[in-house]
Order: sequence, then structure tokens, then C-alpha cells
Amino acid sequence: MTPKTVVQHPAEILHKPAESIKDFKSDKLTSLIKDMRQTLKKEDGAGIAAPQINISKSIFVIPKAYAPKVRMWHDPTTWLRPPYQTVFINPEILYYSEKKEETDEGCLSVRGQFYPTTRSSEIVLRAQNRAGKKFKVRASGLLARIFQHETDHLNGILFLDRLHEK
Repeated sequence: MTPKTVVQHPAEILHKPAESIKDFKSDKLTSLIKDMRQTLKKEDGAGIAAPQINISKSIFVIPKAYAPKVRMWHDPTTWLRPPYQTVFINPEILYYSEKKEETDEGCLSVRGQFYPTTRSSEIVLRAQNRAGKKFKVRASGLLARIFQHETDHLNGILFLDRLHEK
């Protein structure tokens, strides 16, 4: 697998909701994850969503350095042990804190532009892993920001669309 070119704003795919992933056994999904990981590594980003490499699928990946521990959906008292989760399929944010934080934010699909962007300081995200198992994770600070940013990509929203929000 080779790194892919990152699609740039205003490309149409960045402004449309991504399709859910249903086939967790497909070779296409395995290839997509590899392509996304290699592209993210090459670009040195905090996360990348499939639409950013021109694939309308509901998945994002983050680097191992940011990978959180997660709780399996069927047993919320059990924490998964390492390796921590770096692949988030069909993610959905279940909770946004009322407390907000404003921090400069950028995007691999909006090269060289950084703007103060307001996001919830804590979230709870539910997603599926590579095997299709549901899990959830509570995140705060930078990780919460990354999850919100990448989930927005899957909903056809760029951080530029959030600049007017306070």
C-alpha cells in the first residue's frame, strides 16, 4: 500500500456524509485502513478520515501516540488492554460536554490554514473496531477535539464550517 493524496477543500466529497461500513471481513476495508495509516504517517497529522483520501466510507484513524483505552459496548466495565484503539468505524458522538474550549485548529484538507475553533472539551464516542465490535470511549482535551474533527469529516463538515460557532 502507498500513501494516498489528501483531497483538498472545496472538493465535493468533503462536504457529503460518508457511507456506513457494513462488511468488516472485506479485503477492501483492510486495504483502506492500511492506505489511511500510511497517508496519515506521511502527512504527520493527528487523524485522517476516509473522505480525505477520496473514499466515502465512515472510518477514521489516529496515530498510536493518541490511541485511547476503550470500553467494549457489551461490557462497559471492562477496559481493553493494549494495543489501544486507532481505527474508528461508523463513529457516533453520544455526548458533548457543555464546557467548550477554543484552540487553533487545522486540517490536512485545508493546507496551511489554522483558525480558533470552539469544540466541546469532553465527549463520549461510540464506534466499531476492525472486527465490527462496538466500543465506546470518553475523551477530553486534544483527543476529544480530534474525535470531533474526524467525526465531522464523516458528516460532511469541515472545521471551517464551525468558525462562526461560539
